[in-house]
Amino acid sequence: MTEARSKSVKKPLLIGLGILLGVVVILKGTGTIDDKGDKARVDRLMGGIGAEIVDQSMTDEQQGWSLEAGPGKTFDLRQLPRDTVVFLNFWATWCKPCRDELPSMLRLRQRLADRRFTMVAVSYDESWDDIESFFKQVAGSMPPPEQLVIVRDPKAGEEGVRTLRETFGTTAIPDSYVIYNGRVISRFVNARNWTDPSIVEYLQRLAPKR
Repeated sequence: MTEARSKSVKKPLLIGLGILLGVVVILKGTGTIDDKGDKARVDRLMGGIGAEIVDQSMTDEQQGWSLEAGPGKTFDLRQLPRDTVVFLNFWATWCKPCRDELPSMLRLRQRLADRRFTMVAVSYDESWDDIESFFKQVAGSMPPPEQLVIVRDPKAGEEGVRTLRETFGTTAIPDSYVIYNGRVISRFVNARNWTDPSIVEYLQRLAPKR
């Protein structure tokens, strides 16, 4: 091949590669192409933290379930902000593993202070007196909502009545779910040390920065 012909072949090839690279950069910048390395890292973390992959949308029943946010106050999961990772925990003050994991849950919330991350703890105590008495004893007062949203399932303690936790498939507590924009991503069965570096990294990679 002559030198002139070689140059004529290379020039269109270089131009084509330049255009392709520019398109990839633009698409990645607009979010059309995800960071495959980041996703691969999340997948690897999933294998080590003992979480179950759920990957299904919440039902209308789950999102609209009326919960108590205090005496005379109501709350449902539809009120949660979009583009925020939600950590949904089912617990009770009479459950020792629930009490044991609570401090690490609060430390996890602090670790993710720079992320769009919300913690919701659904109690299965039979009254608000039990919940308020517990937090007064261990922390002096109820935690603020920006730290931990504490709600109570009004069906708790009722015989033969379906509860919110049962709509998720939870029969024993504690049990925790990771939710993003109305979709349940993963489930953690039983108590955990929520400051485990792998769990912290997993949630950091899922939750957008503020």
